[in-house]
Amino acid sequence: MKNPIFRWVVPLSLAVVVSVIAQEKSRQQAVAPEEKSLKHLLDTASGNAGATPQKPELSSREAGRIAQTTGNVLASGHYRQKPLNDEISATFFTNYLSTLDYARLIFVQADVDEFAQRYANRLDDFTLAGDPTPAYEIFERYLSRLKERTTLALKLLEQPIDFSQDERFNPQRDKVPWPKDKAEADEIWRQRIKFDVLQGRLAKDKADDVLKNLTKRYNRLLKTMKEYDNEEILSVYLTSLSHAYDPHSDYMSPSEAKQFEISNVKLSLSGIGALLEWEDGYTRIKSLVPGGPAEQSKQLKPKDRIAAVAQEEGDAVDVVEMRLNKVVELIRGKKGTTVKLTIVPNESADGTQKVIYLVRDDIKLSEQFAKARIVDLPGTDGSTTKLGIIVLNQFYENCTRDIERLIRRLKDDKVQGIVLDLRRNGGGILEEAIQLTGLFVPKGPVVQVKGFNGVNRVMDDDDSSVAWDGPLVVAVGHLSASASEIVAAALQDYGRALIVGDAATHGKGTVQTLVPLSQFYPRPSMGANAGKLKFTVSKFYRIAGGTTQKYGVTPDISLPTVLDHMELGESHLPNCLPADRTTPASFSRMNLVQPYVATLRERSANRVGSTKEYAFILEDIEEMKKRKEDPSVSLNETFRLAEKNDRKAKNDARKKERHTLEPIPIPVYEITLEGLEKGEAPKIVGAKTAADVETPKPAADDEEAEDEDDAKRIEPQLRETLNILADYLQLAAAKGERFAQDLRAAAGK
Repeated sequence: MKNPIFRWVVPLSLAVVVSVIAQEKSRQQAVAPEEKSLKHLLDTASGNAGATPQKPELSSREAGRIAQTTGNVLASGHYRQKPLNDEISATFFTNYLSTLDYARLIFVQADVDEFAQRYANRLDDFTLAGDPTPAYEIFERYLSRLKERTTLALKLLEQPIDFSQDERFNPQRDKVPWPKDKAEADEIWRQRIKFDVLQGRLAKDKADDVLKNLTKRYNRLLKTMKEYDNEEILSVYLTSLSHAYDPHSDYMSPSEAKQFEISNVKLSLSGIGALLEWEDGYTRIKSLVPGGPAEQSKQLKPKDRIAAVAQEEGDAVDVVEMRLNKVVELIRGKKGTTVKLTIVPNESADGTQKVIYLVRDDIKLSEQFAKARIVDLPGTDGSTTKLGIIVLNQFYENCTRDIERLIRRLKDDKVQGIVLDLRRNGGGILEEAIQLTGLFVPKGPVVQVKGFNGVNRVMDDDDSSVAWDGPLVVAVGHLSASASEIVAAALQDYGRALIVGDAATHGKGTVQTLVPLSQFYPRPSMGANAGKLKFTVSKFYRIAGGTTQKYGVTPDISLPTVLDHMELGESHLPNCLPADRTTPASFSRMNLVQPYVATLRERSANRVGSTKEYAFILEDIEEMKKRKEDPSVSLNETFRLAEKNDRKAKNDARKKERHTLEPIPIPVYEITLEGLEKGEAPKIVGAKTAADVETPKPAADDEEAEDEDDAKRIEPQLRETLNILADYLQLAAAKGERFAQDLRAAAGK
């Protein structure tokens, strides 16, 4: 059975298993630490002192054993092959404090200094000794400080606020120091409260409602954190340890392990088709399920934050600081019902909110399947070039078979070139990535995998047949990760395809294994509640010897995008594994791209420099750069209202100019696998259906309904990618059958 790339299991060596089991036996033979005081600390930290727990609480002995096993497995089995020492301990310590207090609003520097002196270089010793005391002691202090901050926040909400003063507040505090003392913390909270109240006023909420919602928010945060049980606290603690090795290693408690298959929130649970995550008090969009209601609405994007949820026309429930599982329960619902979300778009510099409506639906697997599109791209001389686009958003089982069918249809429709669109493809089944690469090149190596033992494995496509021997462009972006990076890298190394897109792909070139910790106990039944550990065991390498890890795939031609300036990708993740090289595999280069790259790059740059749509993008990039230099926002209401009005005027002007430059969008025809089965002709993308007419989406407050023509327009990056493909065809035309000849020659070597 084929496994998703992120779960590709590489067995641990027998030596690692024996080593960990031996250490566990030594642990059991040792004298157990005194339990009474720690048990009280566990109950106090989780808010359960004097209460009857609803489920069996994790004992200190169990917590210590789980921590010890986790530490031993990471030290012995992780790709880094780094012992759990003082260096890892220091990172572990920082991770834990930062996870609890991401925005540097709860602890003061004295707390950090006190715990650093006691634990920063000793968490390794506590962990290997099976003593989880630091986890619960630090959490107990966190709860104490959070209670103080909540009391202050509620007091500040009762006081009058002057919004006419010229002062600024930085809501992005994850990279700033902790407050030096209580006085500085109080001042930061005064500004934070003012910022939050102003957000409500800008959203035109009633004054009483703003105060009511914020009061609920702060009380809810305290209540939520007090409800953390011992298992959950230990999970946060050990994930902080795992992240000291690399960002893709995680400890999963038993309850989290049960939910791993749905990875936080999938459409089958949420009803909107989104993966959600919790960060800095907000439920945030991690990614959108292709074909789900959220993705199809075009109103949600990764990193957008959800501030409130309402059912149908019911009252909105503020979900800031609400636990993720509680937010999920609010978003879930029956198919066909409407959920109203108040979101803070990621690109909003000042936290401006908007309201969107989504109709819940069951996930339609057919919408996730590969699909093809046909565009008759107009040229400057009035001629048109028929081009094909294949959109693949994940490497699902048998996707190669599906894409081969779509290619046959595109060939029947006489397309002259194809764009393989992997811009939103986060990975999937490794074997499918290898087979898909084989649709465009003769048999040969596709990727290399190397474990920490240095053993290198070359993975080949053994099929010499080629489905498409014409000009090929691969579109990539920052969301292209893992398996999609393997495909892009291989086609680039072969010289088979031109790679076009963002400055780089995501950069995930690592392989993780998922193991139950119970297998490291002398008797598995002893570790029934130990949870699971996902950790990195191998790295991917390109056939040319480089790696996609950390820096991803660099396109032959990069196109401007705001995403390049948003700190996306592996290189921005703490403790990511470094990029390195391995021995190149043996393969035959085709050199179908390099002769044209310089000319194609020059032509593209000229278009980008003269196209109005890219002028808009470049303006947005400059604005993003300014925000990065100074992420603070004004707390002056008059100033903020003027900013809001200016943004609306700018967006309206852009929309008007788009219609002037292109009154009628270029038609795009879509071919689906379902349509192929039924023998249907390609359908125009964006065409209205009866459902669209009968149930129009309501417009959000202060937001205009999306223009139909805007929804049908080819987005700027894809439009320029098609222009590049058309240029590629023109430059290669003089060589006639060169593509097919070179492919046949390569197959014969």
